[in-house]
Amino acid sequence: MSRRQLLLYLAWGGLVYAFALLAMLPAAWLSERAEGLSGHRLELREASGSAWAGSGRLYARAGAGSLIDLGAVRWSSSPAALLRGKLGADMTLNDAPKPIRVEVGPGSIAVRDLALEVPGTLVAALAPPLQVFAPQGRLTIQSDNLRIEGETVLGLATVEWRDIRLARSSNLDLGSHVARLRGAGSRVDIELDTLGGPLRVAGAGSWSPRGGLALSGTAEPRANAAAGLVPFLRGVCPDFRAGRCIFQIKY
Repeated sequence: MSRRQLLLYLAWGGLVYAFALLAMLPAAWLSERAEGLSGHRLELREASGSAWAGSGRLYARAGAGSLIDLGAVRWSSSPAALLRGKLGADMTLNDAPKPIRVEVGPGSIAVRDLALEVPGTLVAALAPPLQVFAPQGRLTIQSDNLRIEGETVLGLATVEWRDIRLARSSNLDLGSHVARLRGAGSRVDIELDTLGGPLRVAGAGSWSPRGGLALSGTAEPRANAAAGLVPFLRGVCPDFRAGRCIFQIKY
């Protein structure tokens, strides 16, 4: 056997050994990575199986430290995908009929067929100033194709917040609303609209990694709104006139 052939066999043997080690990585390793990469905002518990095929329960951490149960999650992937320079996985949350496809490469992440329904309490984790109201409801997040590469975001998505209620404000009903998102490279353009209910909301703005969130618009009670809605808006809105809240949010 020539030296060149020996080196080739050793290289292939090392590669096979590396893949074997990767394939045996426990799901607990993925749990630790998910928590670290998310800045401790996500936590995977009851992890079983391996890092490439397993299941667990996913939680989001609210600003006060409490955990929000997002539901049961399953994933499947293959270490062989690393040969293409990417790691792809199919993820299913709460037995959704169609899995979410996630592909992670050097400095980029792509998500396809995103369809999630999670508790509205997650809003408090994403926007800590709202924690004081204990928001409730259901969040539905949908996107056919999203890509994030560094500080660049491309793709379209919708975030619907339905049956909004504020538990710490006499369980006040705020209706159902939607945010339509468009990744425009260095920023995400946002359009706010109303799906139904006692409060009409309209607005627009943007989010960027460096500039943060900037939104402006109006919130106006409908004629059939509960009596407590107007006093609530007057109390939380610095610019309330003619029965309408004119808001500006920067975060």
